[in-house]
Amino acid sequence: MRGTLRIAMSSLGLMVLAACAGTQLDQAERTTPGGTAYDRDLYAGYVGLSQNEYEEGDYRDSDTFAMRAMEAAQGDGVEPELISARNLPDESVPELTAARDRLVAAQATGATARKPQDAVAAQIAFDCWMQEQEENRQPNDIAGCRDRFMTAMAALEEQPPVAAAPPPPAPDPVPGSVTVLFDFDKSDLTVDARTVLADMISAANKSDYDMINVSGFTDLVGGDAYNEVLSEQRANAVIDFLVESGVEREKIFGQGFGKADPVVPVETPEIRNRRVEIEFNR
Repeated sequence: MRGTLRIAMSSLGLMVLAACAGTQLDQAERTTPGGTAYDRDLYAGYVGLSQNEYEEGDYRDSDTFAMRAMEAAQGDGVEPELISARNLPDESVPELTAARDRLVAAQATGATARKPQDAVAAQIAFDCWMQEQEENRQPNDIAGCRDRFMTAMAALEEQPPVAAAPPPPAPDPVPGSVTVLFDFDKSDLTVDARTVLADMISAANKSDYDMINVSGFTDLVGGDAYNEVLSEQRANAVIDFLVESGVEREKIFGQGFGKADPVVPVETPEIRNRRVEIEFNR
C-alpha cells in the first residue's frame, strides 16, 4: 500500500512539473519589447526559438529561450549563452567556445550598433546551435544552426572596402611661352612687362619644370654689335626679376640674340621685335 502510494505521489510530482514547464512562452509573447532596435530584434529571435522548441515538445528549452526573450525586451544586454550552461558533448566544446569568443569579440567592437541585424542573427543561431548540440540527436538541425551562425558572422565581420587614397594632385601644366616687350632702345622692364612676369611666376610656382629659357631680341634698327648687347641686357633684366621673385638661378638659362629672328621683318622701330621670350621646359 505504501509502495503504491509512493508511486502515485511520484507520478503526481511529474505531472505537476510537466504542467509548470512551457509556461514562459505565453508570457514572453505578451511582453512589449523595449530598448534599442537590436534589443527588440533579439527579443523576436528568442521568441522564435522558444516557439520552435514548444512545438517540438521541448518545454524546458522553450522556457529558457522565452526567458532570454524577456530579458532582451528589457534591454538588459543579453549575451550569447555560456558554454557552461549546456551539457555539451566533449568533442563539440572547442568549436563552440571558439565560435562564442568570435561573436563576443565582434560585439565588443560595436557590431551590434553597426550591423544589428547580422549581430542578432549570429547570436540567435549560436544559442540554437548550443541547444541542438546539447540534445545531439538531430545532425541536420545542428548543422543548420551552425551554418546560419557562420553566415551571419561572415556578414558581421565583413569590413567596408577601404577607399584608396586619392592620388596627389597633378601639378598644373607648365606655363607656355611668355613674351614681354620693351620700349625703343631700352632694357628696363615696363609696368606691363612686370605684370606679365608676375602672373607667369605665380603659374610657375604651381607647376613642375626643370629649366626656364630666357631669350632676348631687338628690332632691326641699329648695328649688330649694339643690338647684341641690348638683347642680352633685356634678357638679364628678366632674369633679375625672376630671381628676385624667388626663382632658382640655377634653373634659368639666358641668352641675347640681337636682331635675329624678327617677328616682323621691317627695318623700322617695331615693338613686337623688341622682346624677351620666356619658355618653360621639363
